[in-house]
Amino acid sequence: MPEKLFVSKNGDFCDVKGNVVTLRGVNLDPNAKLPATPNLTTHEPIKDEKYWDLADDVSFINHPFPLEDIPSHINRVKSLGFNHVRFPFSWESLEHKGPGLYDYEFMDYTIEVLKIIDRIGGMYVYLDPHQDVWSRFTGGSGAPYWTLLCAGFQPKRFRKNGAAIVHNTLIDPRTGKDNINDFPKMVWATNYYKLACQTMFTLFFAGKEFAPKCIVNGLNIQDYLQETFLNAILEFYKRIQTKAPELFESNCILGLESLNEPSHGYIGTMNLNEIEKERNLRLGSTPTGFQAFVLGEGINTTVDDYEITMFGPSKCGTKTINCQNESAWMTQQERDIADTKYGWERNADWTAGVCIWRLHNVWAINNRSGPKLLQPNYFAKLNGTDTTVNERYFMNHLFTNYFNKFHKAFRNIDMESFVIMQPPVFRSPPHLKHLDIIPGKTICACHFYDGLSLMFKTWNKFFNVDTFGIVRGNYSNPMLSVVIGESKIRDSFQGQLKLMKQEVHEILGQNVPTFFTEIGMPFDMDNKKAYTNGIYTSQTKAMNAIAHALEGNNLSFSLWCYASENNHQWGDNWNNEDFSIFSKDDMKVTKDNVSRASSPTPSSSSGNSENSQFITKSEFDDIPYPPAPRIDEIDFNGFRGTDALVRPFPIKIHGRFVSAKFDLELKSYTLKIHASASANATNTTKNATYIFLPQYHFDIDRVNIGTSSGTFLYNEQYQILKWHHDAGHQSITINSRKRSNKDDNCIIT
Repeated sequence: MPEKLFVSKNGDFCDVKGNVVTLRGVNLDPNAKLPATPNLTTHEPIKDEKYWDLADDVSFINHPFPLEDIPSHINRVKSLGFNHVRFPFSWESLEHKGPGLYDYEFMDYTIEVLKIIDRIGGMYVYLDPHQDVWSRFTGGSGAPYWTLLCAGFQPKRFRKNGAAIVHNTLIDPRTGKDNINDFPKMVWATNYYKLACQTMFTLFFAGKEFAPKCIVNGLNIQDYLQETFLNAILEFYKRIQTKAPELFESNCILGLESLNEPSHGYIGTMNLNEIEKERNLRLGSTPTGFQAFVLGEGINTTVDDYEITMFGPSKCGTKTINCQNESAWMTQQERDIADTKYGWERNADWTAGVCIWRLHNVWAINNRSGPKLLQPNYFAKLNGTDTTVNERYFMNHLFTNYFNKFHKAFRNIDMESFVIMQPPVFRSPPHLKHLDIIPGKTICACHFYDGLSLMFKTWNKFFNVDTFGIVRGNYSNPMLSVVIGESKIRDSFQGQLKLMKQEVHEILGQNVPTFFTEIGMPFDMDNKKAYTNGIYTSQTKAMNAIAHALEGNNLSFSLWCYASENNHQWGDNWNNEDFSIFSKDDMKVTKDNVSRASSPTPSSSSGNSENSQFITKSEFDDIPYPPAPRIDEIDFNGFRGTDALVRPFPIKIHGRFVSAKFDLELKSYTLKIHASASANATNTTKNATYIFLPQYHFDIDRVNIGTSSGTFLYNEQYQILKWHHDAGHQSITINSRKRSNKDDNCIIT
């Protein structure tokens, strides 16, 4: 079984002896966002009202995949040398029928999935309560349908008033094709700035501050939503503890995330009559906050229209949205039906059919002059005080209050596992040092996507921009963020991740690990050209740049993603995204693509010191838990960009990481460390660093190994190089060389 993990004083994952361990893995899998019964992908057209009326009557059992399919998927993931998976699940999957009505059958199915992963894979797993733009019914995934009804929304009418862009509503039920003009690449993410999503996150984090009239069953809607959410995910976690304690005894379960990609909603908006300059994602119809309120009540409004350019959003005109008098808010009759069904009693001040923000006098409708904004800075000031509400206030008070509640509730049932705190994407983490957080048990999750590659679905090897710097407002002009040349682009990625890691240490403390729980590249690049010719050059180069940045900082990561149902037409089956490193449509019929180098023959060579030696066949039994299956079980069938995915890396470092680099073109790997001293060590008993050296890139018969000190053993069955070395600054370089007629043995120099 995998070893129990700890956190070093430097914020590294480590074993009980302090040896540094890096977590390398993947998100498994985006199917978890969608029900399995009925099978509702986002490109499933809405043909009748049943889509909405039967939103409670769904099941997520068999997502991510049927139990019988687990062994092949886990073996495939492990073939890349990955030692963990991030396991997404949604609030909706647990509590879709209504508040407090849990789907225990789904929970038990998921427990069986985890048990099989543990039994056949021996992998670490951490649990991710996943959401995107709040819910499937606001264009993403996560929260149940009833949460929107609880807030007074009527999702059936979102399309006409622009409260959310939902892919299903844009699919022609006759042809099955989506309207590309209304649903361009990555437009789903603009829902973070639409009425429904912004309102829900404002209520979730700050309903008591900004919506005091919204009382449900005696609780402000903020407390009601937070408590139902936390109760659901912790009920799930407790059921795992009760029904599968072996998952914790075997160190399989690492811990639980707080909430995927949270948003501040309207909180901190300085002027509801303007599009804030910090909104880097502007695509298509882009209303201001006030315009979104007006549209939500079914009033036609003209809004700015944007397109994405190489250097950010650019206004390309205006667009009048014809709501056809369809309001985003439930009528009194609709709300009465929902309240009866879900057992809700509301405060008398909460008027049905009225925008929540008009209810709180943020704006009004004048019979003569029409809509009028009364409090443009409503979300930038605490009511009756001079306290300014901005991003930092949100992070250090409102988000922190939620996280503290989550942390305490989790620690009441689990004092050992990791708590993984995730702030909003690309934002500074909150200052948590004053909270009662167990040192060494809290992790900060970060996400990184390259903006240029993400929006244009291509790999530009000539120039790129500093995405992190642009989001943080570090450039007065986006032109100043330009990076020229492919090697410089890779180094820019590495520098951006380094800054994110440094920020975590500066704010949260040196002993808090930085974990990139999502990072990746789209595979539908160049208008899906690779799906026709089978050549994944752009994707490989893009993934190589991401991997270069991660390994150069020795960062733990979970790639987004491995989608078991990915296909060339619809990608990951969610909002036209196509990030999966695996696709059913890229699988070969035969097993001939199980890629590995030919088996080396035994050999040995003299080295750089008297006792240096290289042994190609050695079944040493003190290796860490192998990150990959035995060489004869490796399976790369269905992977795309495999050259960039399969990489050498340090499985365990006896000391401190300094630097690492894998040159994909030259097939060269260099690792530098500061090795710890070993008590009473001899040349053969000193502690070792273990390196995963895949035969996919390195045929052991044809390598040069240069090192500052040491001796070597290589376990060819598990592709692990064991490097005995001295203390202090140490380095090792491994080069693959071409075969010649005189090439009989590997060489150590």
